[in-house]
Amino acid sequence: MAARQLHFSPKKVALAMAVGESTVKRWCDSGAISTTKTSGGHRKIGLDSLQHFLHETEKCIAHPEVLGLPNLAPSRTKCVCNSKNPVSQAFCDALVCGDEATCRKLVFELVESGSRRSEVAESLITSTMYGFGEAWACNQIDVYQERRGCDIVMGLLHELRRSLPKPDACAPVAIGGAPEGDPYQLPTAMVELALLEAGWNATNLGCDLPLDSIQTAARDYAPQLVWLSISAVSDQDRFVAAQNEFAESLSDDVTLLVGGRAVSGDLRRRLVCTAHCTTLRHLVDLAEMPSMNSGKRSPTQLPVAGDVGPPPVDPESNS
Repeated sequence: MAARQLHFSPKKVALAMAVGESTVKRWCDSGAISTTKTSGGHRKIGLDSLQHFLHETEKCIAHPEVLGLPNLAPSRTKCVCNSKNPVSQAFCDALVCGDEATCRKLVFELVESGSRRSEVAESLITSTMYGFGEAWACNQIDVYQERRGCDIVMGLLHELRRSLPKPDACAPVAIGGAPEGDPYQLPTAMVELALLEAGWNATNLGCDLPLDSIQTAARDYAPQLVWLSISAVSDQDRFVAAQNEFAESLSDDVTLLVGGRAVSGDLRRRLVCTAHCTTLRHLVDLAEMPSMNSGKRSPTQLPVAGDVGPPPVDPESNS
């Protein structure tokens, strides 16, 4: 037997939305909220009708407990990015709803139109996941929607990576990842994509890696470039000491690029690296410079380039 749909009186809806009962009745009479009537002529508002109204008007439920609903507004599937770019907004809307096919279509339409894969990833994924983080913090989307969005985005990044030709046998080697205590997968995966597209034989080592493990990988791979994508730092002093020790362990002919949302101006000045990057575009510009093998030095000796990868989604996420 199908479960009966919940129905509410205008008075209860008004209390839940923190508005006057007469306002809710006016919405009902105008047709903005579809209603049914009891045999006694009293209005009843179905949950589906209320959800549709909230979605269309971008209003929200201030007190969902009045209606016996969880503390998550029925309008949680509304767009969360508010982007002025219609393609970015469409991507965001599809990702919120878990519409992987539409997300993929939008991504590859841009690629087929001539945009670089890394540019598409940054323009669509970065803004969307930042919007997801804000929406999650504001209780506009549920945890499962954020996790599902991250899985879809990671799948798209893997597909973009697979669509690239294999690196030339003589391509310079790059490795990198996110250090221990940093659980974010997306930023370092986007760096790998950008470098592969720029002609490097790039390998993403993953996230939450001890720096001595990345140091071991540097010995195994003998790379010309190492990147650190840093989106979360719990203890700056400890991290600076470990990162600088790691930097000094690299050969003088290895370029070390550092970037990420957690690398503030103060922290950046304390890190030993070849350059600091703030966007994937700037990362690619540096990677394509003939002088990339000039070795490590204080970041104050080179112009700041920008953040590597998108902002993190939420501190509890494994994405």
